[in-house]
Amino acid sequence: MLKLKKSRFFIIITVLYAIMVFYLSVSASIGDLKHFLKTGLGYPIRDILLANDLSSVMEFLIASLHAVQGASIDPGHVGIYFGLGVLLYFVLLTSKKPTLMRYSAICTVCIGTAYGILNEVFQSFLPYRTASVADAISNLIGLVLAQIFVILFVLALKAVMNKKNIEGPVD
Repeated sequence: MLKLKKSRFFIIITVLYAIMVFYLSVSASIGDLKHFLKTGLGYPIRDILLANDLSSVMEFLIASLHAVQGASIDPGHVGIYFGLGVLLYFVLLTSKKPTLMRYSAICTVCIGTAYGILNEVFQSFLPYRTASVADAISNLIGLVLAQIFVILFVLALKAVMNKKNIEGPVD
């Protein structure tokens, strides 16, 4: 019964997140969000890095951002679909279907990519938005990165748990 409750929780959170993604994809005022990310988040991080004499980190981050933008990859799409990928993974992992549990990462990438493509198709019908293959590829990259992150996190967590079990309880 506990597994069913977890599954419902992840389903609700993922559906709400998908609604937010859809809202952002059809919204005409994305510029406000980008402005917030730049001024509300980007500049403070830059100032913290400079204040702590970490200008080399800042230069690396800026160079990485320029390389990503030069490749027509939208970091916003990557980040948003990274979040969707993590949530979808846990929805499928807590499923009652053994096949979905076993192939959670692959199914997540397929479902998330289909959702991203449908969002791009829907945008093509809106007069103030345009669909783009680069955005769909950015979505896919975010989904794949999320699966890599989740799998590495789970493996690291298992390694820590195994190490604790081998060493036994500490008195």
